[in-house]
Amino acid sequence: MSKFKFYDIDENYIDYLKTFDHQVPNIRYSKYNKFFCGIILQVGQHNYFAPVTSLTKKQRTNFLIYDKGRTVSSIRFSFMVPAVPEVVTVKDFSKLPQTYRDLLNAELKYCNQNVDKIYKKAEEVYKIGTNSNHPLFYTCCNFKLLEEKSIEYLSLIANRQVAATDENQSPS
Repeated sequence: MSKFKFYDIDENYIDYLKTFDHQVPNIRYSKYNKFFCGIILQVGQHNYFAPVTSLTKKQRTNFLIYDKGRTVSSIRFSFMVPAVPEVVTVKDFSKLPQTYRDLLNAELKYCNQNVDKIYKKAEEVYKIGTNSNHPLFYTCCNFKLLEEKSIEYLSLIANRQVAATDENQSPS
C-alpha cells in the first residue's frame, strides 16, 4: 500500500464542486487553507482526497489523528472529493512556521502508520455516501455527482486552454 501525502487542492476546482454539492468543504481560512490527505481511495479512474481538520471528536465518518497520545485532528471522509492530478499539488511544508510544520509532520506520520485503517474507513464511508438508504447518507458529499463533475471540470480546463491558444494565435 502506498504512503500518504498531504495535498493542496486548487481553490477554483473546489469552488466549482461546491456549486453542485454544498457538502464540499470550505478550504479558505484566514491563517492556513485546508489541506487533504491522499490518495485515500480509488474508484475507477477517480482518486479521492479527504480533508484534514481540527475536529477532534470521534464520529462514524472520520478518523482521529493522534500525536503523543492526544487527539490533534481528524480526516473527514464524509467530505472527501475526487480530484484529478491537474488540480492537486503536494503540500509544501518548508514555507510554514516550524511549530505548524512539526504538527503536520506528526499528523502525516500517524496517517502513514495507519494506512490500512484509513483505506478501510474511506471505503466504508464511500459506501455510506453512495447508498441513499443509509442513515448517514445525508452527511456525505454526493460522491457519484462529484465524480461526474470532476470529469466535466477536466473538459472545461481543456476548452479554456484551447480558447487561450486560439486567441494567442489569431492575427492582430
